[in-house]
Amino acid sequence: MPNWSYLIARLISAIGSWLDASNLRNRVYQLEEENELLRTALEDVQRMDPEGRIGWYAKETLDHLSTPKK
Repeated sequence: MPNWSYLIARLISAIGSWLDASNLRNRVYQLEEENELLRTALEDVQRMDPEGRIGWYAKETLDHLSTPKK
């Protein structure tokens, strides 16, 4: 006779893992969209103020973001 409490616990655990993975995937998509918006904003700032201090900070930030990570 199967141990029903063990099977139910495994089923609940599997459902919980599936929900966590789904939430994580949605969060990653949201962060990618926010990242794209922030990059676009920095590019706009750099374009609007190429000679000023704010444009310089935007350029430095974009350069820092485009360098490969170790």
